[in-house]
Amino acid sequence: SFHVFLPHHQMPIDDDIVINSSQEYMRKHGSSESEIIVFTNLLKKMLTENPHIDWSSWKHIPQEWQKEIGSIPKPTDEEIPSILSRIAVIRLNGGLGTTMGCTGPKSFIEVKNGLTFLEIALRQHEEFNRKWKAEVPILLMNSFFTHEATKEVVGSRADCFVQSKCPRLDAETLMPIEEEDESWNPPGHGNIYVALHESGMLGSLLEKGRDIIFVSNIDNTGAELSLEIAGLMGREGLEYVMECTVKTEADIKGGTLIEIGGKAMHLEIPQVPPQHLDEFCSTRTFSIFNTNNIWVSLSAFKDRPYEISSEIIVNRKKTTSGRSVIQLETSIGGSIKNFAKAFCVHVPRSRFIPVKGIPDLDRVKSDQYSLDEAYCLRLNQ
Repeated sequence: SFHVFLPHHQMPIDDDIVINSSQEYMRKHGSSESEIIVFTNLLKKMLTENPHIDWSSWKHIPQEWQKEIGSIPKPTDEEIPSILSRIAVIRLNGGLGTTMGCTGPKSFIEVKNGLTFLEIALRQHEEFNRKWKAEVPILLMNSFFTHEATKEVVGSRADCFVQSKCPRLDAETLMPIEEEDESWNPPGHGNIYVALHESGMLGSLLEKGRDIIFVSNIDNTGAELSLEIAGLMGREGLEYVMECTVKTEADIKGGTLIEIGGKAMHLEIPQVPPQHLDEFCSTRTFSIFNTNNIWVSLSAFKDRPYEISSEIIVNRKKTTSGRSVIQLETSIGGSIKNFAKAFCVHVPRSRFIPVKGIPDLDRVKSDQYSLDEAYCLRLNQ
């Protein structure tokens, strides 16, 4: 059995005990077998894998894996109906707005002209369908925190599905904690593949011929559908596209793309050896970062949703009682390594307008930004 030594521990923690205890805890609390599989995979990765890459092994991604969005041909009038028939939109709606003074889903926060993130996303999508006389579906991936409240608000305007539910672990013992309302967490948006499969949404979309999904954060109001990128996906048979934009000093912690072993990899801070953090944060070494606007071919993973893996993110938190806990997560960006035909499309900053805190919210509420006729936030010139 593998043993993991944690900082400040005199004795090793046996990984078999950790895994078995978590599985028993989850079964006792009614977790599905799918959720137990998801969490067990995360736990094994944390216990057995080196979280840091070999810094000497990476290279910048080759030019043939990249394309400027402006260089992608606009689809012809004849091509557009076929593209519209193949795509679906998924907005990531699992987060709470606690850091911004909101007690419910973050998407319920008012952003502009009296409209919330959620309402802007829905109107943006409805305007797209009206413009193109299309019926492209929109889905919301919720967490157990946001699911019921969101379903009540959106009604029939969007389909909702829910992420897995995983136990938080005590940072010292790695045992699941028992604290009211703070014992569980969603395992990050890398869970989207399993969540789509388990909800039945994956099969439903494919039955309707919709095999290309565009995924983006609910708080990114610049993430409108691009017929150019959707057309590129279909035309070249791509399995995964990550939209990246120019990295600035404000984005030094954002993930970026590298090549390791002939595959694309999404590199984030948890995977960087501590002695190379300054280099990772430098805009000279890494000039692009991930906007989390992601395009994925459903056909590329429909037979293997549980096999899609990402680098583990060990998120350290404190409960309201002051207990140190960890929650295990993965990102959809990190899943790029699972797809043979992966690509990076460079996009303008206008496709990335995130609101991560009060300063961002104040900025987009100000006169610096306005909502255009397509319900996209635009920086006023």
